[in-house]
Order: sequence, then structure tokens, then C-alpha cells
Amino acid sequence: IKFLGHLDAHGVASLLSQAKCSVMPSVCYENNPLGVIESLCAGTPVVGANIGGIPELISADTGIIFESGNAEALATGIDMAMSRTWLHPDIKAESISRFSPESHLKILANIYSNTKD
Repeated sequence: IKFLGHLDAHGVASLLSQAKCSVMPSVCYENNPLGVIESLCAGTPVVGANIGGIPELISADTGIIFESGNAEALATGIDMAMSRTWLHPDIKAESISRFSPESHLKILANIYSNTKD
């Protein structure tokens, strides 16, 4: 593990694109953790805790979910992620499409158009 200090957006994207996986061992109820989205949009699978919005962002094709607060489950999840062959370009393409501002705006527009006055 290396602590790199502050990185700008380009530095984060570059680092994530080189990573075999990223790990989100959160114990907090984060609704929409940006770290998961950044990783997936870089094509990097995520080993994420089953807490808050993390499980909603990760599928079987994009990462591994483990029990939050369980160090043994975390270690197993990392081992599984490191030994698996991931389709990094597919993770990236699907995630960019799913989390793009354009996609988000389409979803919001649809919600608003279906709202009755």
C-alpha cells in the first residue's frame, strides 16, 4: 500500500486505469460513493462493502461485494478479484454510459415528465 497524497482528476483516472481492482471497505452508509463510480468508469472492478449504495453500483460483472466490517470477507473478496479475469473495457464502457451526465439527465427528465401536476 502506498499513500500518494492529493491527486488531481487526471492523476486519479490514470492510477485507477492501471489498478487490478479498487477496494471500498466502507462502514458508512454512503448513498452514491464517488470512488466506486470513478473506479468503474476507469474500467477497474471494485471490491465493495455491502453497505449504503455500494451494492447498487456493483454487479457480478463489475466487482465483488463483501460483508462490511468483516476483515476475513474483505481479504477473500480481494483474493477473488485478483484471481479473476475481468473485462476492463466492458466495465468502462458500461459504466461511462450508466453514470454519464447525459444518462443522468435522461433519467431525471423521464421522472419529471411522468410527474403529474
